[in-house]
Amino acid sequence: MPIRCYIPTTLTALRSRLTDVRAVAPDEAHRGLRGEEAEAAEFDALCIAAALAADAALEPFAAVAEVDAPDAGLGPRVVVAYDASDASPREALTEGFDLIALAEVDMDAVASFHLDEEADWDEAVSLARESGPTAAADRLGESDLLWYDATELDQLLSKLG
Repeated sequence: MPIRCYIPTTLTALRSRLTDVRAVAPDEAHRGLRGEEAEAAEFDALCIAAALAADAALEPFAAVAEVDAPDAGLGPRVVVAYDASDASPREALTEGFDLIALAEVDMDAVASFHLDEEADWDEAVSLARESGPTAAADRLGESDLLWYDATELDQLLSKLG
């Protein structure tokens, strides 16, 4: 049975082939939950992945000393909902959650994509320039991600330039 996991990444990375990535998933005990408890564990895994994606997307701003420096061009954070093989290597991340190691991401096993609204991302970039990546990550933590079906990837990438 596949493991639903959440790959933290950026729009720029998503444009290329996703290889050697880590994904967040509820641990084995939490995967055995049902109903609302299972949904809550899945949502928490998505939120952890979103925070990791924000860190990755905003990391270049940590080294930027100048307010007018161009952004690193990583684009908004993206979380990929993915059905990994149950045989995928995993290690404990934090209580209740594992990191799943994925050598390659089979795009046919993607369930959906979740990314920042353009206005939220633009505000985070401004905050990163003004106050640093921590303030920007905190702001992104307050925003919801937009949901896109796996079949919408090409359309999404072309729309976002």
